[in-house]
Amino acid sequence: MPATLPLNDERSAARWVAVVVGVLIFLMAARTPLDSDLWWHLRAGEETLQSGKPVLTDIFSLTRYGTPWINHSWLGQVILAGLYRLGGYSALTVLVAGMAVLSLMLVYRQMSAPPLWRAFVVILAGLVCAPLWTARPQLFSLALFAVLFALLPALRAGRLSPFFVLPPLFAVWSNLHGGYALGFLLLGAVIAGQAVDRWLFPERACSWQSIARLAGAGGLAFLAVALNPNGIAMWKIPFQTVGVQVLQQAIPEWASPDFHDLTQQPFLWMLAGILLALGISRQRRTAEEMLPVLLFTALALMARRNFAPFALTAAPLLASTGWEALQNVFTPLSPALKRFSGESRPMRAKFRKIINLVSVAVLGFAAFLKAGLVSHPALVESLIRQHYPADAVAWIQTHPPQGNLFNEYAWGGYLLWRLPEHPVFVDGRTDLYGDSLLKEWLTIINAEEGWQSALEKWHIQWVLIAPDAPLARALKQAGWQTVYADEVAVIFEKP
Repeated sequence: MPATLPLNDERSAARWVAVVVGVLIFLMAARTPLDSDLWWHLRAGEETLQSGKPVLTDIFSLTRYGTPWINHSWLGQVILAGLYRLGGYSALTVLVAGMAVLSLMLVYRQMSAPPLWRAFVVILAGLVCAPLWTARPQLFSLALFAVLFALLPALRAGRLSPFFVLPPLFAVWSNLHGGYALGFLLLGAVIAGQAVDRWLFPERACSWQSIARLAGAGGLAFLAVALNPNGIAMWKIPFQTVGVQVLQQAIPEWASPDFHDLTQQPFLWMLAGILLALGISRQRRTAEEMLPVLLFTALALMARRNFAPFALTAAPLLASTGWEALQNVFTPLSPALKRFSGESRPMRAKFRKIINLVSVAVLGFAAFLKAGLVSHPALVESLIRQHYPADAVAWIQTHPPQGNLFNEYAWGGYLLWRLPEHPVFVDGRTDLYGDSLLKEWLTIINAEEGWQSALEKWHIQWVLIAPDAPLARALKQAGWQTVYADEVAVIFEKP
């Protein structure tokens, strides 16, 4: 009979694996804050901190100035701006990594499998989520999505009342970020799955009363979304956002996955692993388990920004089915699997503790070092100069142009952060600008038919764009004066 670890030793080993996984996730997620949306969130958060009230009317753009703005991320912006005040880029880096650790460790706790296999699955889930780990309020949506997913078993079992949990959760969520709709999609899929299970397997499923209770609490949570400075207008945000057709054309994260890109391939690996494991596993899966995974798989295939909800819902399924599949297929290798699952000859307690402490200390130091390096101001400013018109902005500050500005979409947030006195033509607030204006911006930047009349319509006097933009060539041919140029940006003034 094989020797097994005593219960205390098993728990100690499991805790060590969990700590190591958490530190590894932190290492993966700690990165330089460079997202193009970060800057306008910082500007809006700073305005809120200074005025003491959320910005609910556009004060940043030329094209929508004075119009109502459903600022669904006002509280998230305050947190970002407050952290930036306190700790600069380092605070933002730690926030991103911390939210990633919180999200994935909540999922890790829900997995039913040996610790090392759970660790493998959650790291894979982290690779899937990684493209979405950026310093912006969307992080709070991913974390609260994981919180909701982690609470569902307790809500199902009756250990927590959904009426006391869901409305406050969604009230907070709707003030942090408009991604609260992801939570309702998850709730809807779970409730639908419970109903299907009740119909097919009444002896093993939730009662109709329990299902109705969760649905009723979800309805109250929907009402709680309006507990927000934007009021009932918050209900419009998901529809306004997905209704912008230009998103898929102009914004990469709203496009379908490109599996030629290595950073997007982990989604494919995870999906393939689930399909393979389900094909091998002999255990019957419930609709409550499967419907959320199916829903977020479909959404991830439509827009890569949905990779993270897919990974968070799919990881527990891959952990349980994958481990069962491994045991079924590799029965001759059962001794190795037992060692992988923790069944092995006990190690001397003192020696094991030393190894655990040293390994965690080394990884912790590496995480601390990486967070410090990637957020060091010199590195951040160097990378900003490569991705944004930092030198052009410095020139503008000493040679301020007159009149209205036309700018690159991806630079809009940076410009309204660095040049607050110059309203931008467009920035990352797609729900504010809508299809008509974004299409007009595309017409201009691509120098398509009607671009000159569009510039005249908005009385554009100067243009800040990338040197290789089609508009740059067209402006030269039209006689606009090049007043500044470098490898990143070029500035034209109207003759």
